[in-house]
Amino acid sequence: MNETANLPIDIEEQRNWIIDFRKGNALSWAEVAKRTGIPQGTLSQFGSDRGYAGDEQKVADKVYLYRQLLASQAALDMEAPEVPGYFECETSLYLESMLRWAQGGRMGGRVVVAATGPGTCKSSSATHYASSFPNVFYVLMAPSNAGVNNMQQEVAVALGLGEVVGTPQKLTRMICDRLRNLGNPLLIFDEAQHMSAASLEEIRGWHDRIGVGLALFGNIGVMQRLEGTSRKADFAQLFSRVGMRLIRMLPLQADMDALAQAWNIHGPREIAQIRKVASLPGGLRNATKMLELGAMMAASENAPLTADNMQDAWAQLSSRAVAA
Repeated sequence: MNETANLPIDIEEQRNWIIDFRKGNALSWAEVAKRTGIPQGTLSQFGSDRGYAGDEQKVADKVYLYRQLLASQAALDMEAPEVPGYFECETSLYLESMLRWAQGGRMGGRVVVAATGPGTCKSSSATHYASSFPNVFYVLMAPSNAGVNNMQQEVAVALGLGEVVGTPQKLTRMICDRLRNLGNPLLIFDEAQHMSAASLEEIRGWHDRIGVGLALFGNIGVMQRLEGTSRKADFAQLFSRVGMRLIRMLPLQADMDALAQAWNIHGPREIAQIRKVASLPGGLRNATKMLELGAMMAASENAPLTADNMQDAWAQLSSRAVAA
């Protein structure tokens, strides 16, 4: 990467490039300004026949820096491997069977709970199911939307109602009216451990009122809240409606081997390294990061991905020395 202070940056060359870049990508000057960090007024004048009345060298230097960024990103894209998206594994298939059961049939929806550790296919299974079947809505929970009104707003957006305002009673009526007109609707709440007690009771009321299916996916905190002694009375009505549950802190070996297959990895040493990392907290997520970085290391050497690349990658990711 070159510093502009050490280079003779040609103003006209940068002017011609930014003009061609804007036209070639069918962008407005406002859009180019967002990408380059150069004010729109300055940039549009710089790219006009009149030119910029201010310090054109500074503008040209910034254009050059943006060109370097694009070149760096292009080089990274060439080295970066194609990371497999969703892939079937034993845990994902079980989670999807839970979601099918929750979506219900003629008798209406049901309630299911999955409490899993990170890197166990929970979120990818939920989003894949939501994108594969009609009337399934994925809602990602966070501390900022734990309360009833904020949770309702997230659900309204997922349902296509847009940004809505109103009292909790009004929003519940809107949501239930929307769901009531759908066939076998299912709401998937991911990271459900963030939901407040009031929010959990609110959605339990939706289930009772219109039979909407509910899936609560999260970490072990979800099950601890529903089953724990201090909260058991608070959630007795919801817990009694849970028909299927899964508790799994780490991926199964079959899940790890499915990840290896998704990456087209078949060597015994490589599979053993995937199993080793995926058996640690972080599961398949950490193993995927290791594979991605290891593949980039291998690509830089114009060589296939090996267990040695994986070990080097994991040493960097885990900040530990590579085992001898």
